[in-house]
Amino acid sequence: MCEHTLIRAAWPDRTNRRPTDALGLVAGTAVLPHFETFGHRWIESARRELPGVTLLGIDERSAAMWSDGSWRAAGPGSITVIKGDRRDQYESGAKIAGLPNPDRMLRAL
Repeated sequence: MCEHTLIRAAWPDRTNRRPTDALGLVAGTAVLPHFETFGHRWIESARRELPGVTLLGIDERSAAMWSDGSWRAAGPGSITVIKGDRRDQYESGAKIAGLPNPDRMLRAL
């Protein structure tokens, strides 16, 4: 859903990531999946490669969901929004602040 996704920059280093284009539904963002287990290790390289971009750390089996005009955290883990040096964490059911509205919506199946 984000503008950018992060892929491995070089083998065998698993911590350095480089951006590539993603779906682009949420401008100025990049997702850090599996945030609680290993995605948090990508923060430094993501900041270096994408200065000024909002990073969205999503724990396993969790999601940031757009519903009724706002973002909400869902699932057993949490959602972490990283902007500069600030980190805000949201538990399931909480309204997520700091993410832009989607540029467009995908059609429901």
